[in-house]
Amino acid sequence: MSELVHKCLDSAFHKLLEGDLNEAAELFEGCRKNNPDNIHILLELANVYYMLGEMTRTIDCYKQVIKLKPDSLYVMYKLGVALYRSTHFTEAVKVFNDIVISGKFLPMTYLWLGLAYYHLGKEDKSIEAYRKLIEHCPETVMANYYMGVALKSSGKHDEAIKYFEKLLNQADNHVSALYHLGRSYMKNFNYEKAKKIFKQVMELDPENKNAQEMYDFLNNE
Repeated sequence: MSELVHKCLDSAFHKLLEGDLNEAAELFEGCRKNNPDNIHILLELANVYYMLGEMTRTIDCYKQVIKLKPDSLYVMYKLGVALYRSTHFTEAVKVFNDIVISGKFLPMTYLWLGLAYYHLGKEDKSIEAYRKLIEHCPETVMANYYMGVALKSSGKHDEAIKYFEKLLNQADNHVSALYHLGRSYMKNFNYEKAKKIFKQVMELDPENKNAQEMYDFLNNE
């Protein structure tokens, strides 16, 4: 890279450290014009756009990196997350499945795969992905939480209860897990247990109107 590009990069990193993301993005874009195939610049630009919430530009940068370095599973993973965040769930599923097929991946790939399947309405595929994650990381709070949510959505309330209770043995103040646990008990017609759970939710989160509504409904039954 030329001396001019080095100076441009220094300025961009300086703005990044100052927290001026928009200015940093402009400077990185300037560096990119003179070095369109520089992976380092593309990745820095992708990171800045990600922090700015500009997913379309983030995705564009990651896709360009993958064209230049197709075997970069790390970049594929980042691309999959950006696609998920931008609600391109079908494309995200393909990316995460490609990573899994490679055999060299972080277990958390299964979490994102499960989330993408869930948003596509494919609960069974979602559950399958979460099971794989739990095989690798059985105590992962997020895995047990989203497994419970997917099971509840697919009507498997007994199994959902098992996962929510497992999670709550580790994080007993997880408000969202408690709420979903209460809903699962309701679906299983265990109203007294559900009422007790909703009361716990209200104690932890007094502004939780959903739990209040469920508690009041059960009290009036």
